[in-house]
Amino acid sequence: MRVIAGEKRGKKLTSIPGDKIRPTTDKIKGAIFSSIQVDLRSAKVFVDLFSGSGAMGIEALSRGIETAYFFDISQESIEIIKKNIALTGYESRARVFKIPGIKGLEMLSMNKVSCDIIFMDPPYVQGEGLAKILEIISEKEILSETGKIVIESEKSVIMPLEKNKLVCYKSKKYGNSIVSYYCREKNEF
Repeated sequence: MRVIAGEKRGKKLTSIPGDKIRPTTDKIKGAIFSSIQVDLRSAKVFVDLFSGSGAMGIEALSRGIETAYFFDISQESIEIIKKNIALTGYESRARVFKIPGIKGLEMLSMNKVSCDIIFMDPPYVQGEGLAKILEIISEKEILSETGKIVIESEKSVIMPLEKNKLVCYKSKKYGNSIVSYYCREKNEF
């Protein structure tokens, strides 16, 4: 596992041994960041909601995002995220929290953080759970006006086309995974 582009391109990251987490493959990571590259130019805040190793948030930092928030409930993941942040030298631009993703969204809302890109690859969450998370993001209004939500899930999970004020404008299959992209209803994609 490595950073694939930006100022830390090629930097190797540490992962948790075994199958406790499913890191996003370099192919999918590259495709996601290609899809949101225009948005990255003006984005300031990236949220890695179920962080695992922190690779997606670190990739965003390497590509110029000002601040990345990392949320995970596993102490082992938190330790790996902090190690990877230290390896890349992003301590001043990273915020790491050992809390569930939904609590993380509530915290961001309470602190009036406007999120430009929210990425999530939740472990073993079915469509209803992902729909609930989308509902919370919409209700808490933490997504910036031009913000994007990127969700990686198993291809068997049926993602909603719309949820509250959010709309799925694109989805793409990669092997056993599907990546769905959401924005506010009034945005042009």
